[in-house]
Amino acid sequence: MRTMASVWFSVLVLVSAQQAFGNICSKDNSELHCNDCIRCGGYWCNEKGSPHCVSSLEDGWCPNDQEILPELEESSVPGKTVSPIYAQRSLYIMKPDRMDIEYFYKKELPLKIEIYNTTQTRNIVVKKYDTKCTATSCKATIEATPLQDFCTSSSSPEEFVHVTINVGHLEKVTLKYFIPCACECSSKNVVKNSLICNGNGDYSCSACQCNSKWTGEFCDVPICPKGRGDVQCTNPDFSYAECSGNGYCGPCETCICYTDRVGSQYFDQEEYCADICMISNQCEDCLLNSTAGECDSCVHTMIMQNYNETLKDSKDEFNRNIWVACNETVNDCHIDYYARRAADKSIYFMIERSCNDINSAPIVGTPKVSIILGVLGIIAAVAAIGGVMLWKHMNAIPPVPLNDPQYQNIDAEDCRGENPLYKPPTSSFKNPTYGKW
Repeated sequence: MRTMASVWFSVLVLVSAQQAFGNICSKDNSELHCNDCIRCGGYWCNEKGSPHCVSSLEDGWCPNDQEILPELEESSVPGKTVSPIYAQRSLYIMKPDRMDIEYFYKKELPLKIEIYNTTQTRNIVVKKYDTKCTATSCKATIEATPLQDFCTSSSSPEEFVHVTINVGHLEKVTLKYFIPCACECSSKNVVKNSLICNGNGDYSCSACQCNSKWTGEFCDVPICPKGRGDVQCTNPDFSYAECSGNGYCGPCETCICYTDRVGSQYFDQEEYCADICMISNQCEDCLLNSTAGECDSCVHTMIMQNYNETLKDSKDEFNRNIWVACNETVNDCHIDYYARRAADKSIYFMIERSCNDINSAPIVGTPKVSIILGVLGIIAAVAAIGGVMLWKHMNAIPPVPLNDPQYQNIDAEDCRGENPLYKPPTSSFKNPTYGKW
């Protein structure tokens, strides 16, 4: 089972390689490097300024430095009834080669041709081209043609195919075909990411072999994966201006967004650099909604929160405004609001002014703790002073009323009177030392 799985895996890899290589041969010759040119059946020229890859030879093309492919010296071994019984020859992609096999028999015999070994794929056609017989022998012409998808993308300048031919009941013939599948110059003096190739490819065989995302003679043309519509870098859903007025059109009709403008952190490159206001303005029902929370009538995730005067002026770590001022008019209702985009692509917005009064009532930001403590301290001090004064007032000795009888007999300060409350002392004391000093 393990051996069978290995076989199927090899077949799958081989088929994938054939499909990928088939796409290469559909390119223009000017896009092919030496190896690909040879594998597709072309001819290569190492001269600068000359077309490097051509499908057929023409007079005057590459007079001095054509890439010469290696070849195997032809040889053969004769047999007793069939000649040759062994032969080796060189073949080239998409170029038919014919050889004769003579066998001594008075009439034509069936030929059984089989490819029994190959260093590449089995995409080679080996067939009987013609048979002519005389009174004593027949001569069969065998034609062999390696196809464009015979070589894989990793093939080398030296690849082989072995073929057996059974001539009726006579001797068996073995053919060894030598097939070059790459250029020898592609492995000599290769400059990786050469400046000649703008750093986007390797330089060898007097030409650039571009990396997967680049093409052109000097690998200066990017390969674009897809188009972006009839009008380059423009989407009328947002703005008729190039890249929504927030960027410029780069390679492959891709918008390059500006990074030095207010709210540029929210410019969406995949949406032609549309800013957050353009995107949120598409959700008119959400802007008219007066209920805080997530709006379910928009393709984008829109979450409304109450307007906060302090919050709208907050900054991020790059000193950029987190909230971007936007406006929109929906059904004659002008709306001023602020929006921001979270890391999960959700859009939060706060409505500052609207025809809906519920949304326009601002919420002042919460004061700092130090200010609150100071205000509370002053209030506490005033309350304490007031309490002390109230306590003194409540516990003071009330004055004797002016109409009390005790005050009625008080005359002017030059008059004399007796104090009705006076009581004489009950004892007396005489100082014996008085007057002796």
